[in-house]
Amino acid sequence: MSGHGIPCSGAETKTAGADERSRILIVDDLQSSRTLIGSVLSAAGFLRLDYAADGIEAIDRLYADPPDMVILDIVMPRMDGFEVCRKVREELRLDIPILIQTGVQEAEYRVMAFDAGASDIVSKPVNAGELVSRVRLHLERRRLMDSLQRYRRRMEEELLAARAMQQSLLMADDDVGAIVIPRGATMQTYHKTSNVLGGDLWQVFPVDEHRFGIFMIDLSGHGVSAAINAFRVHMLAGGMMTLRADPAGWLEALNLSLFQILPVEHFATAFYGVVEPRQGRLDYAAAGSPPPILLRDGGGWEALDGGGLILGCSQSARYPVRRAEIGSGDRLFVYSDALYENFDDPDRTFDTAELAERVELAVTDRALPFSDALLNALFGTSDCQLRDDLTWMLVEVNAP
Repeated sequence: MSGHGIPCSGAETKTAGADERSRILIVDDLQSSRTLIGSVLSAAGFLRLDYAADGIEAIDRLYADPPDMVILDIVMPRMDGFEVCRKVREELRLDIPILIQTGVQEAEYRVMAFDAGASDIVSKPVNAGELVSRVRLHLERRRLMDSLQRYRRRMEEELLAARAMQQSLLMADDDVGAIVIPRGATMQTYHKTSNVLGGDLWQVFPVDEHRFGIFMIDLSGHGVSAAINAFRVHMLAGGMMTLRADPAGWLEALNLSLFQILPVEHFATAFYGVVEPRQGRLDYAAAGSPPPILLRDGGGWEALDGGGLILGCSQSARYPVRRAEIGSGDRLFVYSDALYENFDDPDRTFDTAELAERVELAVTDRALPFSDALLNALFGTSDCQLRDDLTWMLVEVNAP
């Protein structure tokens, strides 16, 4: 039944869109002003109203049980509205809307209100329509912000869970040692993402009782999409056990799979090597990776050929096997491009010789672990913020 008569009860005066859940604290030293504001808001459907007669009482109520909004007079005994605003923002650290009511029109006075932490200003004497509109506007804005913050917290929790899953793909030091030490080598690894998630991945595989394989891939992009592709590569690698002794076959099989599943604009650089310490031999294949650096025990270094078509571009790509001698005390350093590229200033990007020099210094540094020494040498700090995911593997051949 509809009609145009005047409603006869408070429940019937509620207007569309009124929010009964919001609790509003009305602060004014005049009883008549508190009553008037309360009546206007009640008629608009805001029924959870609290009152305070001055700033001290308002702060006590805010400490005890913060409301969803404060409507605040400026001129009050004991503590004025400016001081209430400052305490709410600086001491209580509340981001609730604060509407200041004032009849003063001077711009400087209004600036003082906003500097103190006010969200908005409403005129005094009260204009019912203006007051209700601004109350609704700021409560809706706060609901949206709360919803956004809840969504952000949920996303952060999910990203951290995904990061933990991605970290679980990387082998622990003891597991790496269990593979390489019995075969005559030791190995250090480093992995740090530029975001919560990243697209770098390294792996170590037993090939036979004398050989082990090392694999590194740098997938394009950052964040979730790159991490998903890293998960895909990890799963693919698990199904390629029979190819571990064949670097060319390994990369060609991986390339074919990635060509089929990666989006057109996605690709990857990679390195796969089979190390045989007792024979002093490294067989490897590469797909556009940064040139691995071979540090000789007696001093000096050489850059290996990291060239080759990047993965995921052509299903017919071939990756020739190359061979390098790696004797007792030699070290093989394989790394991603974030180690030497400077995205902000390309002129400061390290060339291979500069990088090799710093790697040599870090290896011989006795004061710091290798990772800290290298990061210090390259970036000036071991706690650097990265623009790209950074990964490296350092393999040292032991004396027989």
